[in-house]
Amino acid sequence: MDFDVVIRRLAADLEAAKIRYALIGGFAMGLRGAQRATVDLDFILMLEDLEKAHLILHGLGYERVFHSENVSHYLSPDRSWGRIDILHAFRGPTLGMLKRAEKLPVLDGVLLPVVQIEDIIGLKVQAAVNAPERSARDWADIRMILEMAAGHPRAVDWELIADYLAIFNLQAKLPELRNWHGQAR
Repeated sequence: MDFDVVIRRLAADLEAAKIRYALIGGFAMGLRGAQRATVDLDFILMLEDLEKAHLILHGLGYERVFHSENVSHYLSPDRSWGRIDILHAFRGPTLGMLKRAEKLPVLDGVLLPVVQIEDIIGLKVQAAVNAPERSARDWADIRMILEMAAGHPRAVDWELIADYLAIFNLQAKLPELRNWHGQAR
């Protein structure tokens, strides 16, 4: 994927259409300081804006290859445009993610809304639960995020992380996550 071209074009089109969205996934992790290789772009956007986003993506040559109540996946036949995954925001936790997102510099002259590290962790917890075959990688990502956050001046919102863990009955993991953060300090 040519991230420069795709991000510049897609961000401009989403902003022009007044779509409420934020960057999530590996690219968001990198912008928050936890570098991880990624080959696609992941967004969260308001469910009620999905049809407008679909028309934009279709106009850019993307085909929707999967759609459910919660997510949509788009793929371009042109490898330089790659894959875009969209999480639909319509429940309390995902709506909160959009509300907390802040614009960060992504490319020269391009600011995108990016979810907070706690929200990335919440999404990683969900991914680990939903796809046990990749859970080791998701928990390693969570550890990397927390270790990176230990050197950041902004305090981690442990209450929000506890809320995300509670959704999946994983409250017992909170001390381990706090320990990963504490060890890095």
